[in-house]
Formats: sequence, structure tokens, C-alpha cells
Amino acid sequence: MIRIALYIHVPFCIKKCLYCDFYSIRFDVSLLNQYTLALIKELELRLNRDYLVKSIYLGGGTPSILPLENLERIVDTIYMLTRLEENLEFTIEINPGTINKEKLKIYKDLGINRISIGIQSLIDDELQLLGRIHSSKEALEALDISIESGFDNINVDLIYGIPTQTLKSWKYTLESVLKRNLTHISIYSLMYEPGTPLYKSFIRREMDQMPEDLELEIFDVTQEVLDRHRFFWYEISNYAKDGYECRHNLTYWKGEEYLGFGPSAYSFMRNTRWSNTPNVKAYIELLNRSKNPKIWEEKLSPFEKAKELVILGLRLKEGVSLSEVHIKTGINIEEIFAENIKKLISQGLMCRKGDKIALTTKGRLLGNLVFGEFL
Repeated sequence: MIRIALYIHVPFCIKKCLYCDFYSIRFDVSLLNQYTLALIKELELRLNRDYLVKSIYLGGGTPSILPLENLERIVDTIYMLTRLEENLEFTIEINPGTINKEKLKIYKDLGINRISIGIQSLIDDELQLLGRIHSSKEALEALDISIESGFDNINVDLIYGIPTQTLKSWKYTLESVLKRNLTHISIYSLMYEPGTPLYKSFIRREMDQMPEDLELEIFDVTQEVLDRHRFFWYEISNYAKDGYECRHNLTYWKGEEYLGFGPSAYSFMRNTRWSNTPNVKAYIELLNRSKNPKIWEEKLSPFEKAKELVILGLRLKEGVSLSEVHIKTGINIEEIFAENIKKLISQGLMCRKGDKIALTTKGRLLGNLVFGEFL
């Protein structure tokens, strides 16, 4: 029995957000049924009863724009082909403006037990700058009806670092969602990813990045507010009530095995990583011919695997056990990177906890600098 996590990529959006660099296309009704059939075909080709599924994550794109009959066919196929852990975590990402109580009821009937809502901000001007399709009012309505529908494991995504954002507007957004019955919050700093419309506006100097001192102030206030509401930090961008850490995402951060389905989805099994074609039409065409949609693959050497376990593990509050990395890979990270580790500790970016190395608060803010030392 192989214990795995499953990721299903739904590549459709009503409108692509200006900052997003995930693979997605505008919702195309003519492709929807073709995509669903192709996805089911991929599931049938790759899944079997030897797999014990511990988590399922429907991401995108915008999974909540899938018609219910399409979603039901996808979920029924997964259930038919695999075995499910008794305490399966089953997440669907939803965007405000794309759900209603009827959909949420069907989600529960299908076994979905965790909702992740892309709110990002509760200030309408900030939402417009990001290119979101919803208003602040719709965002709170989506959160409230999810709670009313009986979901007791709800995540909210928020973004800070928006050019027009102030400390006051950020505190309003954060405090407003925390008044609801949440179990998890993901908080991301706005990134200007190359190729996105937001990046192009930044290059053309049509907008400025948030001043660093304000971003630091927001970071500090966020920790204080979340501590007061009993959310604890467990990963660089993620906070949870006790016992509500996202088990699916912990699979990635702990270097465990997962299978991804749909265009652009990644998988990792037996120290090998691969990805599907990032083109929905090519994906459909390949699976119509019963061809594997995989277009890229890499086998990690023991050294590459060890570095990856360190970089992923450092994202976690608990840090990474150097002896565990040695056992899993045969690589002595402490010996090879002795100078790097010593330097990062002296700079206050990393600390040592017995056998483990972990990021400090300062290290969380400068995570990419720390990870660069191991690359």
C-alpha cells in the first residue's frame, strides 16, 4: 500500500488575476467537458487500489467554477479507483462570487471537508488593483455561507504588500476575517512575478512596491494579532488553530510523495519529479490518444534530495532534522554545509535546536536568502 496525497488542477478562471503566474485560462465552456473526460482518463491510467489516499486538494485556477456534475464525475472516479484514509483531508479552493449554498451542500455530500477561500483583501480598491473578480462584500458572504453550510475547517488566503495598502487597511482585513470561525490562514507577500500584468506595470513604473519599513510593520502586527486569536505559525506563510495544519501541504514541505493530475500538475514519487503539459488543449489531445501528458521529468540524486529536504524543512516552524536527512539520503548536510550553517546562525537567520536547524523570525522574512545558501 502506497500512502499518497492527490492534487487535481482545474485550469479555468473567470478572469486571471493580475499577479497570478499559475497556469490558468479564461473559462471556456467548449473545453470544459473535454477537460473533464481527459482528467478522468488520466486518473484511470495512473491510479489503482494500491494507493492509500491521505489528502485530496482541488486547486487552480478556480475549482469552484466547475459545474457540479463535472465535479461529481471526477470525485467518483477517484473514490472508485483508490483507497481512502479514514481521516481523509479533502480541500477545494473557492473564489468569492463562484459559490452558493447549493454548491456547498453538494461539496459536503461529496466528502469535501476543507474549504480554502481566496479573499486576499477586504478593501475594494486593493481588490481592483489585484484584478480580483469579487468585492469585499462578496468575500465576506462567501466566508459566512461556508460556515453556515457546516464547514468547520476553513482557510482564508490574504495578501499583504499591495502598493496602496496601509497598516490600517491591513488590520481591518485581518481582524474582519478573524471575527469568523476560521481554523487556518495563509498570508502571502505580494510577488511581482515576471510575465504577469502586475510585473509589467511595475517595470513601466506605473506602481511602486510597498516601502520595506511598512512591510516589516505589517509583519510584526500580523504576528501579534494572530497570537491573540490563538493562531500559531507552523510554515513560512501559514498559521493554524491547534490541530488544523493543512495536512496536504505538509506533504510537500516534508518531501513526501504525491501525485498531480491535470494540465501543469506536478508529481513526486520514488525520488522522481515530473510535470504535465501546461496547455489544456495539448493535455486533452494527448489523453484522447491514451498518451501520458507528462512532458518533463527529473530524478533527484541523493545530494539534490538532501538539499531539497533542508530547503523544504526550513519552511516549517519545527525546522529540519539533519540526522533524518542523513538517514533518508546518506548525505551529511551538517558536514557539507558546516560553514553555511555557521554563517546563517551568526547572522541571526537560523537557530540550532539540538539535532534540528530552523529559521528565526528574521530568517522567515529573508527566507530566500537562507535557501540560497543551500542552492
